[in-house]
Amino acid sequence: MESGDRIIINTKDQYEFLPRDFTIADGVVLGVGSYRWQNTNATYMAGPQRKLSGRVTIGTGGFYSGHSTHFSADGRVEVTPKLSMEPRFQRNWIALPEGTFTTNLLSTRATYTMSSRLFAGALVQYNSSNDSINTNVRFRWEYEPGSDLFVVYSEGRATDHHGFPLQKNRGFVVKFTKLFRF
Repeated sequence: MESGDRIIINTKDQYEFLPRDFTIADGVVLGVGSYRWQNTNATYMAGPQRKLSGRVTIGTGGFYSGHSTHFSADGRVEVTPKLSMEPRFQRNWIALPEGTFTTNLLSTRATYTMSSRLFAGALVQYNSSNDSINTNVRFRWEYEPGSDLFVVYSEGRATDHHGFPLQKNRGFVVKFTKLFRF
């Protein structure tokens, strides 16, 4: 469209082979074998020139031995020229002969750009299919062109109990790169 908005409708064929039984949800096990299905999606994308941009997708079709319907919405909000937020929500309704279940994925990303060579970002994500909250905080400094310093902190927590989420994993990484020109 002249505004930069887009509408996309697509259909895709998918194939997957499971070499062993696969537990896809609590009490729902897919057997060994080949699975083929087709999905159709409709997406509306708001133009990226806006302070609030994003997309909404709805889709339906096959999924392994059954049927899936999904909805997702994500966007980008420019809070200030240096700070942006990117919320996302996805919901899947799955109906299989082996069982029925629903999954939700909710996340947000924040990015703060201090300069063209220095930024910090954070991602927080909740996933209902594995009852977890995951966080990732990154700091990147390009101290000279082509050479970077990354500092990353990650943490995963289980939400399938009562009380404060239990820690499943934690990581801290420092990565240093240096570009040598010959």
